[in-house]
Amino acid sequence: MENARTYETIPMKPTPYNAVVAHSSAVDHPLQGVYVSVLCALLPTLLNVCRHICADIQTELDYLPAGFTFKLEVKGTNISCICRKSEQGTFHHISRTNVATDVESGSGIKSNDPTKVNVDYVICFRSLAYAFDTFIGNMSLQAALASRAFSTRGPNDAGVALTYMFTALLEIFFGWRRAYRN
Repeated sequence: MENARTYETIPMKPTPYNAVVAHSSAVDHPLQGVYVSVLCALLPTLLNVCRHICADIQTELDYLPAGFTFKLEVKGTNISCICRKSEQGTFHHISRTNVATDVESGSGIKSNDPTKVNVDYVICFRSLAYAFDTFIGNMSLQAALASRAFSTRGPNDAGVALTYMFTALLEIFFGWRRAYRN
């Protein structure tokens, strides 16, 4: 993987995707943190707008049921975004204070508190550098997954829909980047 930045090397079995492995923190790269935070803040709006632009995004969003909630987070930072699908099919932010804390997010177990929202699926980036590289198009979502840049929790069918949806979303913005050219 071509990468001009300097990173700590994290030992793992080499693959074509993780020959150079990124690891960083929001403190080391504040502008990366700002960029990823802004994208997280814009995520529901991007989904709601881009579903009208790209049929692939609409197809994957249609697969997810109303009330489906997913969380995108970055380890080592306070960056996260919790999005919930409405009955109308649009996405909106959910505050952390409205999320159930008596069950693990993505576990499939319902909360005992009916006033709280269960998170159905979690995407957790291992570091800010990985999230940044993915969100600027340096690394495709498939390459990030292959290099274990993020982990997921939740039902496989929802994970597949979210993966295809995020891939289509990133291709809209980064189709010109090498990682997204076919």
